Amino acid sequence: MIKINLLPSKKKPAKKVTDFQKQVFLGSVIFIAVTGGMLFYWKFQTDRIADLERQKAVAEARIRDQDNMLKEVKNVEDERKKVTEKIEIIEKLKKDQGGPVRLLDEISAALPVGVNILSLVETNQNINLDGEAFTNYDVVHFVENLKASRFLSNVVLLETSQTKRENVELYRYKLQFTYKGL
Repeated sequence: MIKINLLPSKKKPAKKVTDFQKQVFLGSVIFIAVTGGMLFYWKFQTDRIADLERQKAVAEARIRDQDNMLKEVKNVEDERKKVTEKIEIIEKLKKDQGGPVRLLDEISAALPVGVNILSLVETNQNINLDGEAFTNYDVVHFVENLKASRFLSNVVLLETSQTKRENVELYRYKLQFTYKGL
């Protein structure tokens, strides 16, 4: 036979969730959400820092390249300046190279036999000559020849004096004149 139990069954009553349990659950969820948010923010900032450091490295590399290029430009400018200065010096030397030759040629052409030049000093186209001659007439003849030159002007005999060297009488002279050039 079949037995049927008509008595109410003893079911366990449903557990009641307490306020404390709700608060613990809610606190855990909030803690997990805040921790997740903080980890996400930390990862975002770390990536941002890494990106900024890469940008900084790229910018520093560009600065180094530009500094090197600037140094090269300065070197080129310095070299160009040096070359320009050298060219100017060469041009000046070319321009002035005929002057001393012409001056010496004019003096040599005016120099009579028996007259010697001991020193020749040129400062700003003013020429000072010291020399010796056998006679005073030779000195005067030399001065006249210098005055006749078209490249020389203001020829002045500053001094003559008679001296004796190795039993020979000589006349020492000092001249001053201006070289006009070409």
